[in-house]
Amino acid sequence: MTIQKIMAPFLKKDTGLAAFDAAAALADRFSAHLDVVYMRPPITVRQFGSAYYPIAVDYVESTIDALNERADQQAADLKELYEARCAKYEIGFCDAADHTESKGPTARWSDVDPRTSYDFAKRARVADMAVVAKSAADTPQDEIELIEELVFQSGRPVLITPVGRKDVAFPGTIMIAWDGGCEAARAIAAAMPILKEARLVIVTSVGEIKSGGEPVDHVATYLGLHGVHATTLAARPDKGETAEEAFLRYADIKDADLIVMGAYSHSRWREVIWGGFTRHLLRASEIPLLMAH
Repeated sequence: MTIQKIMAPFLKKDTGLAAFDAAAALADRFSAHLDVVYMRPPITVRQFGSAYYPIAVDYVESTIDALNERADQQAADLKELYEARCAKYEIGFCDAADHTESKGPTARWSDVDPRTSYDFAKRARVADMAVVAKSAADTPQDEIELIEELVFQSGRPVLITPVGRKDVAFPGTIMIAWDGGCEAARAIAAAMPILKEARLVIVTSVGEIKSGGEPVDHVATYLGLHGVHATTLAARPDKGETAEEAFLRYADIKDADLIVMGAYSHSRWREVIWGGFTRHLLRASEIPLLMAH
């Protein structure tokens, strides 16, 4: 098992560049292909309100033309940033069908037409991993919704990196959040190619393992069978500290470069309510997260 294709949305300058930098580090290590996707925001008459009278047709049409021109310029500007990053990291251009490991990391830019029905989860289903970025503080709702879509609808692991993180590199020390649950097990399986390349993996539990769940030392033994150098840590929250706060404190102490964890939720149709531990780490962690559900 390896990583050969990585999907990375590129929607805004800050999050697009941060996601690309993280994806490029993985692509370089695994000689993988980057599927970099820009999707234009749809422009509809509804944006102009409910009143749409014949006398206003010329105004609406001219405004839509102006918005389309602005979208064209934004797409061109973002593609220029993407091409500059490819040059910086010496990433070649080719289609996924033409990619081979011997070519090293490659990439292809896609500009998706908003008039077609589309979401990023469907695109990610034909990749080994998706990589996105989140703003460092007060993550906007649109970024949270994109992460939700990918984590819960793609069936693929999602790497989430904070904007502004300067030491984007292949992970050396990885912390696994282990609670004995199915989501955590899936996250470990999805992250296996990266875990095998890490210098150190720390399987960490905070408080009690779920009823009947395997202890952290059994997880470390399992990882050892795959050639992963793993140790264990049974963390305990300080007085007044939550489990998620304790986990992040230990991750800082251990200088973790990446956190691997299961994403827990209650979902009802398209409405997703994150579990408390997942939600806190997503919003508060300054360390990249690799999530699977």
